[in-house]
Amino acid sequence: MELMPALAPILRKRNTFLLRKKTKKDITTTLGEDFYKNHITDMYLSNKKIIIETKHIEAKTELNLIKKNSNILIRLS
Repeated sequence: MELMPALAPILRKRNTFLLRKKTKKDITTTLGEDFYKNHITDMYLSNKKIIIETKHIEAKTELNLIKKNSNILIRLS
């Protein structure tokens, strides 16, 4: 029982990393690697939602079109 409180932050970081990796993979398979490199500035987790910051309003629109049943928030930076 003493081990679980010590492992909780490590497991949380790992799950966050895996979620970011899966989201990036979904974006690159749908819109391409060039889209990800050229239009996305940052991606992070906030309040159990993935926040994706984009450079242009067009990129935000594209991401909104492919976003279906996920908990992704997109911001224009």
